[in-house]
Amino acid sequence: MTNDRPLFSIEKGWEVVQREANTLHVVVVGKIKGFLDQEVLRRSLLLVQLRHPLLNSHIVGPLDNLMFKTEGTEKIPLEVILNSEPEYWQTIFVNELNTKFENQKVLLRATLVKASAESTTNYLITRIHHSVIDAISAVNLHSEILSFCQKIVSHNQIPEVDKLAHPPSMEEIIDDYHIENNNAELSTSSQQIDTLPFEKYVPHQQRTCGFIQKQLNPSLSQQLIQRCKQEKVTVQGAICSAMMLALAKHLEPEDKDFYFSCLSPVEMRRKVNYPIGDEHMAVLISALTCFYTVNQKMSFWDLAKQATDQIKAKLKTREIYNGVFSFCQALEYCLENPEKTSNSVLVANIGKVKIPSDYGQLELEEISFGASINIFGSVFDVNVSTFQDKITFNFIYTKPLVSQTVIEKLIKDSMEYLVVSCS
Repeated sequence: MTNDRPLFSIEKGWEVVQREANTLHVVVVGKIKGFLDQEVLRRSLLLVQLRHPLLNSHIVGPLDNLMFKTEGTEKIPLEVILNSEPEYWQTIFVNELNTKFENQKVLLRATLVKASAESTTNYLITRIHHSVIDAISAVNLHSEILSFCQKIVSHNQIPEVDKLAHPPSMEEIIDDYHIENNNAELSTSSQQIDTLPFEKYVPHQQRTCGFIQKQLNPSLSQQLIQRCKQEKVTVQGAICSAMMLALAKHLEPEDKDFYFSCLSPVEMRRKVNYPIGDEHMAVLISALTCFYTVNQKMSFWDLAKQATDQIKAKLKTREIYNGVFSFCQALEYCLENPEKTSNSVLVANIGKVKIPSDYGQLELEEISFGASINIFGSVFDVNVSTFQDKITFNFIYTKPLVSQTVIEKLIKDSMEYLVVSCS
């Protein structure tokens, strides 16, 4: 069955930045315990591709006539890498953030990293084109892959596949909301925002992503969540507060009030009257931009309260819907102004990952995600997920605009604000 159709506006935006700046694809990594046979994994990937119509497509055509096309789509490639270094998966994760996407062939690729062919510690890394997936469905896709692996091993045969219908685009879904001024831009401010200064400027095509992961153990994770509830703030608000205070601490002069913008992607599945579950691959996100005046002497919880209140207030407005329509203009602005940074801070938090950990002989111990951000300049960026009561922070930064030394200091201060404040 063919699923040929033109790309909608938000889907075009992702493809344009892929071609122009090799950026904004989604990378997911799962740590899996148990023997994961590569041939079983290959068969599982075939079943996943059969289940999801968007994975049976690839993108063709010039920028003014982009199309999803079924015929000619290749099988999802799987690369198996044997390396005994315990953290070698991080090298592959970074490579996937920075490797150009071969959109002409297939929209997803997978890499299995393990110490040896017999190893029972596995890292499954997937890289998916953002035109067909968001972080929530990308994480759920890992669960589907492992579920098919379990069924193949358990029954020693290829299981039946429940093929999903082609989901509508975000623009089709929210068109029924009759939003006024559909071309409205995302929140802007007449006041210039403060951001990390470029340490060395290069154009988009010469930039690469760096990656640093931090985690809060289950005890600290639960302390933070409970303290946020006591303070009547969200975890999102707390993370925004920690990162803005760390950024203010880094910038000079010490006694200055800084004006920051903080971008928060918004999951839209529960904000539209349309039955689309987490298992459906689709780009069902928008974003909110909030502005804050911050100095080093501010109370962590006061700033977290400000962030929480602003986000909650904007979620009641039309901005999250208008943001879908204005997304392409925002990306075009970033492409046309590579010397600028679009936001001070970006916090992409998908919250609690609602997938199982048990897949028969396999156990999913950890899962997290990241997206390449070369287009956004020197933004202080983190991708957050909570799984098995543990919060994982994947910080992505753009080199050489920002050095590893600077980002490590910012991360250290941010994590200290969170840990000290929740104790």
